Amino acid sequence: MNQWENPQLLEENRLPPHAYFFAYGDAETARSFQRERSRRFLSLSGAWRFAYFSHPLEVPPQFYSEDMEDWGLIEVPGMWQLQGHGQLQYTDDGMPFPVDPPYVPSSNPTGAYQCRFTLGPEWRGERAILRFDGVETYFEIYVNGSYAGMSKGSRLAAEFDITALLAEGENLLSVRVLQWADSSYLEDQDMWWTAGIFRDVYLVGKGTIHLRDVCVQTHFDEACHNATLSCSIEVSVRTGWRVDWALYDEARRLVQGGGQAPTWKADVPAPRHWNAEDPYLYRLEISLYDAAGRLLEVVPLRVGFREVKVRDGLMYVNGSYVKLHGVNRHDNDQLRGRAVTMTRVEQDIALMKQHNINSVRTAHYPNDPRFYELCDQYGLFVMAETDVETHGFVNIGNLSQITDDPAWEPAFVDRIERHVHAQKNHPSIIMWSLGNESGYGCNIRAMAARCREIDPTRLIHYEEDRDAEVCDVVSTMYSRVQMMNAFGEYPMAKPRILCEYAHAMGNGPGGLSEYQAVMDRHPHLQGHYLWEWCDHAILQPDVAGRPFYAFGGDYGDYPNSGNFCCDGLLYPDQRPGPGLREYKQVIAPVKVRSIDVEAGRLEVENRYWFSGLEGIALLVETKADGEVLRRERLQLPPLPPGQRQEIRVAAPPVGSGQRHMNVHVVREQATPYSAAGHELAVYQFALPSAGIQPVRARTRVAPPVLTERRLDYLVEGTGFRIVFCKLTGKLKKWTAGELSFIARPPQLTFYKPCIDNHKQENEALWLPQHLDIMQEHLRGMRVQLDDDVVEVIVDCQIAPPVLGYGMRCRYYYRVDGAGRVQLTLSGTPYGGMRDMIPKIGMTLGLNRQLDQVEYFGRGPGENYPDSKACNIIDRYRTNAADMFEHYPKPQDNGNRMEVRWAMLRDKRGKGLRIDAREKDAVHFSVWPYSAGQIAATRHDNELCDDDFWTVNLDHKVSGLGSNSWGSEVLDSYRVYLDEFSYALELSPLDGEDAR
Repeated sequence: MNQWENPQLLEENRLPPHAYFFAYGDAETARSFQRERSRRFLSLSGAWRFAYFSHPLEVPPQFYSEDMEDWGLIEVPGMWQLQGHGQLQYTDDGMPFPVDPPYVPSSNPTGAYQCRFTLGPEWRGERAILRFDGVETYFEIYVNGSYAGMSKGSRLAAEFDITALLAEGENLLSVRVLQWADSSYLEDQDMWWTAGIFRDVYLVGKGTIHLRDVCVQTHFDEACHNATLSCSIEVSVRTGWRVDWALYDEARRLVQGGGQAPTWKADVPAPRHWNAEDPYLYRLEISLYDAAGRLLEVVPLRVGFREVKVRDGLMYVNGSYVKLHGVNRHDNDQLRGRAVTMTRVEQDIALMKQHNINSVRTAHYPNDPRFYELCDQYGLFVMAETDVETHGFVNIGNLSQITDDPAWEPAFVDRIERHVHAQKNHPSIIMWSLGNESGYGCNIRAMAARCREIDPTRLIHYEEDRDAEVCDVVSTMYSRVQMMNAFGEYPMAKPRILCEYAHAMGNGPGGLSEYQAVMDRHPHLQGHYLWEWCDHAILQPDVAGRPFYAFGGDYGDYPNSGNFCCDGLLYPDQRPGPGLREYKQVIAPVKVRSIDVEAGRLEVENRYWFSGLEGIALLVETKADGEVLRRERLQLPPLPPGQRQEIRVAAPPVGSGQRHMNVHVVREQATPYSAAGHELAVYQFALPSAGIQPVRARTRVAPPVLTERRLDYLVEGTGFRIVFCKLTGKLKKWTAGELSFIARPPQLTFYKPCIDNHKQENEALWLPQHLDIMQEHLRGMRVQLDDDVVEVIVDCQIAPPVLGYGMRCRYYYRVDGAGRVQLTLSGTPYGGMRDMIPKIGMTLGLNRQLDQVEYFGRGPGENYPDSKACNIIDRYRTNAADMFEHYPKPQDNGNRMEVRWAMLRDKRGKGLRIDAREKDAVHFSVWPYSAGQIAATRHDNELCDDDFWTVNLDHKVSGLGSNSWGSEVLDSYRVYLDEFSYALELSPLDGEDAR
């Protein structure tokens, strides 16, 4: 039997797991916490010799003992598929080979790595520990031609004592890595199938006497005021040593002790608590001496006083109730895949903090050990998930096949054991997770028991333990809002977590506010983790034209899950997407509500769990039609967590037009993750308002002239010409002065390029109903001059081929002598179709020269009926091209709601103004591409600018939902094929118009 097809064989010569820490030569150096400055540390990351083989036996025998000088180089850490070797493949839940555990393909992609390193005399007498922080999937190591060991468990560290195999001077390290192993059945997470040495490799020197393991725990008294620090150590030898230890608050020593006992406790009066809002850390220094009193090493550990408990069915951290507003985070980089740099990891954490996120789930495997250190320092509650997912078995109808097979118990338990031991000293970790989507069975029970045996101080999570038989929290994923409300109304005896929800694929997710309202309502609903943090698409920069983001199927990989990997709040390059900005607002820790906004009475609620509102201010501005009437800055009182208080601001001044009070919540001081003045949230309150003021006073002009020609009608007036086609009823030409407006005539439509979150509705309903290929047929046209305006009434049928339903519609134009066009659009459905549709609206093509956009409506970013909390109504100016949101897979985007008026102008100010009727504020978007091109295009870089702007002026638009793998659009946000009527006015702008 091959070693890589034997689930009973987990390792050879791998050292037992222990906490992640480093020893230093003295206390001063130890305080740097820089592992590169530890007493013996040699990084082996960098350029290695490498060759790729399609079968393990193709690796030449001399590889293990000879320098392969003719081989090329590869970067370590790195995934070999992203460095030009092997095949990339993306699947959500399918194994890319036959499901026949423990067997994997005989043609097993293999990478052969070599590096040379030199050891100086300072390594004499040292135990040389070779450490790999992550290798995917199975690997064997050889040192100077001798076999040193093997390991499985891709996202778990592996250490080997290679002292006996080393020589002073130059040494050769050879590593054979196989992409597939029996362990692949445990690692079927939703991500790219890649392989390689993808985390750092380094050599650590340890003396004969050294600390092998350290475990630090903190406990509070009943009042959560005074604490006890507990510490246990394991030393490499039984006798001949002693330790001195001390706990420091920066430079101040709080408590100290020493001796030869492997465990000790110390009382710490009133320590400052660690939590995600105030991640305060102390420093524990453990100094190890030999029997002669010679200092051997100093081990520093960051200590946060933090305790998590469940009491009366609720979760408490340091005695305080808490809700976890989280995200699921994969390791991913658009160029490096899972071989992420720590610069990127730290930026991820900073972005989470900037967007009000207080928790992260390490979906679905352990991260680089330094990730947890950063969470300790920045302040994030961590659900630390281990490297278990057997999702591929769902395709053969038995998700629990190996999960409930005792023969696989050692493999399951090994993963949680290594994970917990490695990260047990991090205050940020409040919950261990036993894995993801692996069914349920005896091996989950065994994992939970072992986890609790190693660390009884933290909670245990596993979503498929639906009754919380062995877990401390109840968990589900993608439960709908109504179901979460029922869970809250009828709670179980343990806190509940929604470990995945609101699938952020493409344009979305929608419905976050409704989810949050339910989460806030029920105490037992104590956590939710949005899926997911970042798109996994891979940047392809070396293609003709623009770079693009590749996803499943772009590498000839089959089967594949397409762009299902593009489901993050961040774009692959870490740019925040619209969904992240919406989530930030929905989970904002400071809520502002109106009591009587006209009188300047507001209510502030502190939704932090541990912190007061010191250092937070409100920037209050009153605007009318987007123009500032008054600004005011108000320092918030030190309101305790969970409390509300009325505050007063100046009563808003009177003003004409649409008035709003906008309240920006800002943190005044800089933090490690944000600049001074960082905005936490924004709120808007409508004030009693007069109507929108016209762009300019209407002056009487001569009535238009109507001329009937053989195939069209010509309407002329002061500086304009408009042509209506007799064949189609369309407004086909419109010029004002020398400027032609219309490139494509106004067209009623009930469909739009499908967003990922509507794919199920699209495939099950809209495409079978041919909503995408509805045809318009002229059924009648009347044109007359009436009361100084030309009236054009066009009746038409808009319906699909084959089927017997449709919409009987009317375009009703009124053109005055100044060239202003009042357009009323209406329709009545017929036939049996009354289902949900994407929208009811109108699109037209405008001259490409009109590239300057200004509008009064909701912005500045895209917004939809169920995703608008972070956008406020105001007056916005932008470039037309910037109205488009470039998702990796093109789809409907860029919608702006509640638009009262919009202008598209050229550089001279000439163009077109669009006004909605007072009660008919419209949805407005501008695209450089037609709807047809967007719908037909696979990648964003394939879009080609049209010679006109596609302008959408829609009456109703359906919400987004998250039904790519989550909640359907809530009924209150659905649009149905129903009777409609709305009106617009389109007016030429001559360059002198201004508001």
